Amino acid sequence: MMGSGGLASGDMVFGRRSVQGQRRRNSRYVAQVRWGVVIVILFCTAIQLAISPELANMFCAVSAGLIGILVFSYCTKPRRIERFTISTLVVLGFQVHSSLAALIVQTFAWKPITFNLETPVSTFSVLALLQLWAVALHWFYAQSRVMQAATMAIRQRILAPLGLYRSPTNRQLWWMGLLGSFGSWYAHADRWGEDNFGDIAFKLLAGMSQFSVAPFLIPVAAYLIDPPNGKRTVNWFALTAYCALTLYIALARNSRGVFAVNLLTVLICLAVAVVIGRFILTRRRVIWLAVAVLLSPVPTGILSDLATAMVIARDDRSDISSQDLVLSTIGTYFDGDALQSRRETDRILAEGSYNEIYIDNPLLARFVATKYIDHNVALGLSLSQAGEELARENALNQLLLLLPTPVLNFFAPGLDKSDNAFSSGDYYNFLVTGDELGSYRTGSSIADGFVVLGAFYVVVFAIFTFATFIVGDALTIRMRDGHVLLSALACICVVRFFMNGLMDESVAVQAGNLVRALPQTVLLYALMFWLTRGVKLR
Repeated sequence: MMGSGGLASGDMVFGRRSVQGQRRRNSRYVAQVRWGVVIVILFCTAIQLAISPELANMFCAVSAGLIGILVFSYCTKPRRIERFTISTLVVLGFQVHSSLAALIVQTFAWKPITFNLETPVSTFSVLALLQLWAVALHWFYAQSRVMQAATMAIRQRILAPLGLYRSPTNRQLWWMGLLGSFGSWYAHADRWGEDNFGDIAFKLLAGMSQFSVAPFLIPVAAYLIDPPNGKRTVNWFALTAYCALTLYIALARNSRGVFAVNLLTVLICLAVAVVIGRFILTRRRVIWLAVAVLLSPVPTGILSDLATAMVIARDDRSDISSQDLVLSTIGTYFDGDALQSRRETDRILAEGSYNEIYIDNPLLARFVATKYIDHNVALGLSLSQAGEELARENALNQLLLLLPTPVLNFFAPGLDKSDNAFSSGDYYNFLVTGDELGSYRTGSSIADGFVVLGAFYVVVFAIFTFATFIVGDALTIRMRDGHVLLSALACICVVRFFMNGLMDESVAVQAGNLVRALPQTVLLYALMFWLTRGVKLR
């Protein structure tokens, strides 16, 4: 990462005096923010006891609060983030995504943390166990010379030869983003719901969609991807236009996550740059950040209404073109009565039969997995012994389905991917209620793991965790003095690691992420990086 297109060397040593000066200038602000977050968590925990004094709510709030403080304090130590950036974010993201975000959001919404949950005590007990286990595993990983050697071997023998530690130029990031945006639109908008099994070209375009975030890394690249004192020119007008393009694609896909993930990627990268002392918090920057925080409810409210409009328009996405879906969503956004009617409908549904309502804000709901984990835990607890056997059989089939279609047809010709186009959430709901498959209900690898593997899932969870730590940290380069530079791919995938590093839709999906999805992402990034070198946007 020696400038644009240069290779980051592990032997590079930053000026120690300069680095220490940066750390001192930021450490005071970082310490204040850490204490502030701890106070907010304690405040939310106490308020939850007042919102609902029921024993179940008290247990869940205290569990989420105390474990949240422990994990947050462990994961936000600057030295730990410097040395083990991605693996630390994986542990922190697991805690935030599964329970801490629920505690904070529901408290500010003045709702109990157990609102509309089916088995809250079991859910938060399991989450507390796994969150403590994840912290213990990370501590062991950080002390293990064997695992650090494995990380270094992946860096030197696999990733460095592919060029992953070379800084992409602004032009390359733009090419990646434009190609990713095209793949996102083509694979997920007008071809929504089509059967594309075995279509290699479609798979390639679908895989490219994750790179749509690349241009948004340009403003933070100088602080994370490039060596210190690196300079990049930021074309804010072009980024604003590209932001509008990504919003259009999000509406065309009817996906709240497309736009929100881009924003979260920038926020996480900026937070890491601040904590490790690369983004210097001058007084002027602190004032601007404070103003941004104070004004954040305004864009949040706008995006929340837009997300609600997308939910209303979702029923039509398979029947109309992407352009008509965009126009329908925009029209619904400006229809205040329709938005209010939807919110009132959700409120009524929350008091009736099963639904996925938990967080009022549909945009924030994308980043809180508590409800989905709880529902799948409840389904798992309702299974008979015969149901558990069927779940194990399905889990084995899903692992086999990770094989490429030609290989699958050779080894298991009776297993058809098109006949297994459903989620684990679908399957568990089918086993308990008999509802049809194919609606792609959100599943949970935690519930799936304990149903399929029982207590042995704790061991399997540890194996997945260590593998994720090793591969994730291999995407970063540590200098001789311990400071870190992130590869562009690490920044592109940071939300994936943060939200799905330790949990996903099922155990099979977790395995697929490690043995198939992530290697494919690495190869696709390397291909895009080398093909876009020297290609101009003219």
